[in-house]
Amino acid sequence: MRKRIAPKIETYKLIGFKLNDEEFVIEIERVKEIVKVPLVTRVSKAPHFVEGVANLRGDILQVVNFHKIMGLDNLPISERSRIIVLDDKNVLAAIIVDSVSEVIEVEKEAVQQTPDIVAGERSKFLKGIIKPHKHRNILWLDCAAIYSEFSAQNEKKAAAA
Repeated sequence: MRKRIAPKIETYKLIGFKLNDEEFVIEIERVKEIVKVPLVTRVSKAPHFVEGVANLRGDILQVVNFHKIMGLDNLPISERSRIIVLDDKNVLAAIIVDSVSEVIEVEKEAVQQTPDIVAGERSKFLKGIIKPHKHRNILWLDCAAIYSEFSAQNEKKAAAA
């Protein structure tokens, strides 16, 4: 008798984190590392969502305050706060998050389009909503959109100079 091979279910591995009380995820392959928030130096005339730059073992990171991009209240840095260093070939950047929660694996079918009422102005930064995961909804951040916004702001700044 032949063994029946179950169809392969496509899944995503994601890292979960919190901003205020909202839960978000990004693709694990986009993350270089997660560390405590280092000393961040403000940079004049940076876009409103750029907190500044930080030196992480000799690498200069552009630190993005994702609270500002997502229109959330900015919480003070705490013991649980972290920066997620994003791995992109063109720009080394990090986002400040309130806490990192877990690595989750979700099936492709669990990802749905984010309703406009949930996303609003933030929709361009969201890939979708993972629903439900352990009885909660989680917003999936679109790293490519973050870099696109960052590049657009840098181009505006360069054109104005």
